[in-house]
Amino acid sequence: MIKASKQSLRRELRRKTEEFLSRGGEIKKHSAGETGEPADKPRSKAVFVSGEPRQSRTYVNDVVSALDSRKKKKKSHAIKKTTKRPAKKIIYDDFGEPLREVWVED
Repeated sequence: MIKASKQSLRRELRRKTEEFLSRGGEIKKHSAGETGEPADKPRSKAVFVSGEPRQSRTYVNDVVSALDSRKKKKKSHAIKKTTKRPAKKIIYDDFGEPLREVWVED
């Protein structure tokens, strides 16, 4: 499948529009907020809403609390030695190219 460029797509759309107008077609302009649905009839339901009744939801509070308790048990109380050494950080420009290196203390 060959991808067309935006410029070629625009040309094709312009050509088709001009062809439509030359055959007697008419382009109507509408104000913002206008709808094509008749005003004297009630609005129809949305297409994505099914006619089935809503199913009841299953609450999983017990399952979530069990998972949380397992997470708490896994944490070890090993003491980590923290170092206060500066680390080199690279500053990048908007295009991802490195600009400079700086030393920062975390």
